[in-house]
Parts: sequence; structure tokens; C-alpha cells
Amino acid sequence: MKTTLEQFEDLLKRPEDIDLEFKTAKNSFDDSHGSLNDYCAAISNGRGGKLILGVSNDKRVHGTTIFQGTHTQQSHKLWEHLKIHIDVEEFFYKENRVLIFHIPKHPAGMRVKSGGKGDKFTYPIRRGESLGEMDDHKTLEILTEAQPDFTSSIVPGLTVEDMDAVAIENLKQKWAKESVRADFLAFNTEKALRNLGLMTAHGITYAGLILAGKAEVITEHLPDAEIIFEWRHDPKQTHDDFRKNWRAPFVNIDDEIWKVINDRNIRIPFQDGFFQREVWAFDEKSIREALHNAVMHRDYSLKGKSIFIKASPQEFFIESPGGLPAGITIENILFEKAWRNRALAEAFEKIGFAERASQGMDDIFEQSIRDGKGFPDLSKSDDRSVQLSIPAQVKDRDFILYLERVISEKQISLSFQEIYELEKIREHQKTSRPEFKDKFLKMGMIESTGKGRGTKYILARRYYETVGKSSKHTRIKGLSREQLKLLIWNHIKEGKSSKREDLTGGFEECKPGDISNILQELRREGKVKFHGSKKSGYWKAV
Repeated sequence: MKTTLEQFEDLLKRPEDIDLEFKTAKNSFDDSHGSLNDYCAAISNGRGGKLILGVSNDKRVHGTTIFQGTHTQQSHKLWEHLKIHIDVEEFFYKENRVLIFHIPKHPAGMRVKSGGKGDKFTYPIRRGESLGEMDDHKTLEILTEAQPDFTSSIVPGLTVEDMDAVAIENLKQKWAKESVRADFLAFNTEKALRNLGLMTAHGITYAGLILAGKAEVITEHLPDAEIIFEWRHDPKQTHDDFRKNWRAPFVNIDDEIWKVINDRNIRIPFQDGFFQREVWAFDEKSIREALHNAVMHRDYSLKGKSIFIKASPQEFFIESPGGLPAGITIENILFEKAWRNRALAEAFEKIGFAERASQGMDDIFEQSIRDGKGFPDLSKSDDRSVQLSIPAQVKDRDFILYLERVISEKQISLSFQEIYELEKIREHQKTSRPEFKDKFLKMGMIESTGKGRGTKYILARRYYETVGKSSKHTRIKGLSREQLKLLIWNHIKEGKSSKREDLTGGFEECKPGDISNILQELRREGKVKFHGSKKSGYWKAV
């Protein structure tokens, strides 16, 4: 992007505003009110605009040496932080070098998050001449921005003759079964498509093409509506052991894709008393939910991107082009519902493939936890793709049995949110729902250790005793102060090395300050005495 002399002088005549910011930045960008990332994100979160370095607020062009020789690298660095493409232009005005950052408006329905200098702002916004944190009103305004539904738009020139006859029949069969309406089976192709919202008076939509278009027609009009599957016996190997591609009406290949995956499924047996139980590496409901999610919510406007599935004995991985729908984040995806492709989502709902507004992630997470596999992982997702990894290996078989026994004995049912919080406790992660912790404590499913801000929650001793791991419970919960004091006293009485650093190393699960306090307490009780210098001395029993 090139700026002309006339355009630059016009910018100098304008006052600073939501879309224009001048910074002197002679040698560096050092601003107490925000970082370079913050200013770029704030302008993007407005309506887009320009940040110009080397010009003071009074519009005097001083020039800048910042990013001398490296300004062409800044676009990539800003992309890594902000995930938006910013052109950085080097411009000379009367021999003074200035840098112009051409900043686009935020993507529809998405806020731009700043890493910030010292994480000063998370979602910055311009407020007058300064920056501030985005408030709830602006957040809601951005997240609810209208996004065009690609799948509801009409495919130019597409007719009912371009529809796959088997796919149309499959659509009607699934629709009739889901609706309990046998009369739907008698509908002709056009009537079925119209009633499923896949065709209007103007023609057939992209949703209709994706679900029921002939393979060669999909290849012609929407070649990126492709699903690629790879199987690896070892997930770390670069080459695949099996690969298959599909570019066909989705309603025809849904079962086939599951069959290809299920042919490589692994049964994981385990003993429950006199009965043998089993968990499958790939749970059918979870895999279908993940697949339907990817097809239903992917961004079909992206070119050269396909849905990618990688499976191995360790995990099921699926990547869907395009970031999360507007308003959905990795943090809220389990509890917030939204859709990107409304026309396709509504058709999925009618034929029983999915609930229209559901992400389905809560079902996937719940099944993985109940199967003792732990949490699925979405952490590699960004605004370019949604990447979901579902564990295929059981991490904790004992947890499955413990969970089922408690549910059976207490005659209770646990909601997904409760199971999710319980799994956090099992994984020693911080919990966010205190009402659930209180319920678990009353039921004896968990117990607390520590006091005040240092309070932690762990699975109850009964869990570890049931699975023969009582010592692990003791290690996790830690020793009481009196137990620790007795151990230290016995250690010193036996004449073992009793330098302070030796004691700290021997009881590394305890804070050094706690050990020092106990030693002083033993000294006051006349049980121990310190010998030698402070640096090289040692404790000895009296």
C-alpha cells in the first residue's frame, strides 16, 4: 500500500480520531498508556485506520529511526500477536522518515486481542485521545455484528438436475424419520429442497449443494467442500499409513466416514469386579458430533482449505477452516451456542444431524471425561481454523469406576458442568464454580487441603483407597504441621545431616519458611540446638 504526498499532507491536516493516531516515536515506541500492539488493536477494534510514527501531536514531522531496516518484518510480528494483517509502510516527507501502519477494521463479529506491553490491555479501544479497555456495550456491539451466511446464498446456474438422486432420497429418509412424517418421502426433489430451506425462488443454495449436490458439481462450484482423512499407527510419523478424500454430497458420505474411522477403532477392556467393561478409542457419538460441527460451522468462503482429520491409536484430530463463530471463544465454547452457517445448520437440525445452535462440544467433553480420557484439547485453534483433539487412550480407568459408583450409591445424576468441574479437580486444575465444590464436599467426593487462599481441592481419600493408591492421596494432600514437625524431630534425633538446606531438600513439598518456623519451635522447646556459623552450621538434638 503506497501513500502519495497529497494523501499524507491530507492526513496531517486531520485531527487525531478513532481511526488516526500520531506518535513522535523518534527512536522507540515508549508510551506509558499502551504498547504498539495496543494501539494497533484499538484502531482495529474501532473502524480501522492508520497509526503514524515520526509525527508529534502538533503535526510536526520529526522522523523516526524505529524499526530501521526491519520495518518489513513488522507485519509478520503484528500478525503473530494480533492475528490481523497490517501493512507497514516506510514514507519519506521532506527527507524525514515516518512509518505508516495501515490497520484494517476487525473481522466481522470478532474483537482483536492485544498481547500488550505488560498485558496492559486485553481488548483495547480508543477513548478520546487515549486507550482504554473495551466495555461490555462495545463488546456486545462487535460480537453481534451481522455476518453474511455463505450457505444461504444461491449457487449461480444450479438446478434440480444437478442434485444427486441418492442424496435427495437420503435427505428425505432422515428428515421423515426425525420429524416422524412419512409423507415427506413422497415429496419430489424441488419440494423437498424448498421445505428443507435448501432452495428458494431464486435457486439452490450452497447449503443444498453441500448436502445433496452431485460430486462433479461440488467440484465445479465448491471444491473446498472436501474432507481428508489420514490414519497413522504412530502419530509422530510424517507419512500416513492410510489416506482417503471425499468430495461428495455430505448426506451420502456421513456414514462412510464413520465406517472408515470405526474400522480402525480399538477396544479398551478393563475389569470391574467380576465384570469386564470396555471403552472404545473412538466414541461414535463424539466423532460424529465433531465431524458434523466441522462441516456445519466451517468458513466456506476460505479458498484452498479443506476439513482435515488425522487419527491414530492415541487421538482423533479434526481441523475445520475458519475461526470460531462470532461470540464463541475457547473459554466459553462449552457453554455458549452460536452458528456461522444458519441455512446449513437449520437443515442439519431438520435431518437429525445436530441441534441448530449447538456447538456439541459439551457432549464431546462429557463423554471423554466419563471414559476416563481426560479433557479434549482446543488450544491450537485460532482465527484461521478450529482444531479439536479428542484423546483415544484411557488415562484413568479407576476414575470411571469411582464416578459410576458414587452416582449409583448416592442415587444422583451429575450435570455436564459438574462432571467438568470434577475432572478439573482430578487434574489438579483451578475450579470456577464454588457451588459445585460445596456439593462435592457434602457428598464426600472431594476434600480440601490448606487454608485461606492456599486452599486446594482433591478427590476424596475414598477414591485413592478404592484404587489402592492411599499413599498417593497422602502425597497430594500433604502432611499436617504436627506430622511434619514429628518427622523433622525424628530426623534430627537420629543424627542425620541436619543443615537447613538438607532439611529443605528432604521435605521439598513444604515451604522453607515453614521448616524454619518448626526448627525455631523445637529450639524453644529445648529439643534442638544450632551449632556453628549461620552459613555452615547444623541442627543437633539436645
